[in-house]
Amino acid sequence: MSIYLLVFLLLAAGTLLEYFRPQTKIYAYWICWAAMMGCLCLRFGQGTDYVTYQGLYETIPVAIDLSQGYFCGFYPEIGWRLLSAAFKMFDAPFWVFASTLGLAEMLLLHRFVKRFVQGRTAGLFMLYPVLYLVYMVSGLRQGLAVCLFLGIALPFLMERKWIAYVITIFLTLSFHRVAFAWLVLIPAVYLPVDMMMALSGVSAAGGLILQFGPVEQLLARLIPVYHVQQFLLEGEVSWFAIGERLAAAAVLTILYLWTRKKVDKISPETEALWKTYLCGVCAYLLLCSSSYYASRYGAIFKVVECALVVDLAMGQEKIQRAAAVFFFCLTCLMGLKNLNAMTNEGGYAKLGYHFWNYPYVSIFHQEKIEEYFGYQDRVQVIYDANIEDQELWRLEK
Repeated sequence: MSIYLLVFLLLAAGTLLEYFRPQTKIYAYWICWAAMMGCLCLRFGQGTDYVTYQGLYETIPVAIDLSQGYFCGFYPEIGWRLLSAAFKMFDAPFWVFASTLGLAEMLLLHRFVKRFVQGRTAGLFMLYPVLYLVYMVSGLRQGLAVCLFLGIALPFLMERKWIAYVITIFLTLSFHRVAFAWLVLIPAVYLPVDMMMALSGVSAAGGLILQFGPVEQLLARLIPVYHVQQFLLEGEVSWFAIGERLAAAAVLTILYLWTRKKVDKISPETEALWKTYLCGVCAYLLLCSSSYYASRYGAIFKVVECALVVDLAMGQEKIQRAAAVFFFCLTCLMGLKNLNAMTNEGGYAKLGYHFWNYPYVSIFHQEKIEEYFGYQDRVQVIYDANIEDQELWRLEK
């Protein structure tokens, strides 16, 4: 059986154990956290973009230059390049870099779960399908960015330490440009909750308007920017993803409104998390005409969903039990879906593998990766495709 599936099943079992046997929750959490950490840090060559990042790692120069070209001239962002260069100074192979990065991400994730999620194992379980599989295992830069946000920036946001928050966001921005979207949380936390919910409706209307061809063509002519063109003209709608987001948002909204009515006043922290979540709903609905951009900018806010669900659904009322069952089943569905997607995108499905027998390649048996695809050939292709950009800073000398 696939190790990734085994870890997912372990998380599901740990979540049930945590719910029905609360006295075991500490043991369940640490076992699940250790399993996730081991699976992430010991993997080799697996994850959609792992091979891409190794190719980039090989092209990044060790020498640090202060020219404009080094800071702005080529991909990826400066923080990622400096971090890569620091490891390369010690002749560290890419797998050491990726494993160290995975450990740092898991420590940041622990910091977030410890601070914001009452049921820690349930929090890990809900984060597994998207944050863990899509970003930490596959999309290394964005995975690091999201973990920095959860573990460091989010506590600053809750404490209204704006200078520290902005500094952390700009640090995160040096690893992935998607981080600039978190700056919107500064004004968002001061808006009334009802206004944020109304903005979700406005975003949905905007997303529908952007579905019309004439509107897309007009905006594409008015804003001749690459990513705008890609979003408007090349984007594809994922109705399954829209349905999943709307269903989750609807259930969580009902649960939030019920809780607010019952307790009269929601805690400031829960309210801030709810506004953060609503920012993700707004982003997804507005950008839904392109599943790529909608997912990229919606997921970075959706990651707080686990804290809200565990907080609001932790009780014995019928509505709380129903919500808990809904999100447990939804997480199971999304976990299996993303495991299957990882199998297909990695080319393993062509070899007859499925999500239940997806082979795991560890850093101790790196040569096995060649049994599934030409790993070194792919690294070389990425290296050749990026080497010209990596030379830009040298041309400015």
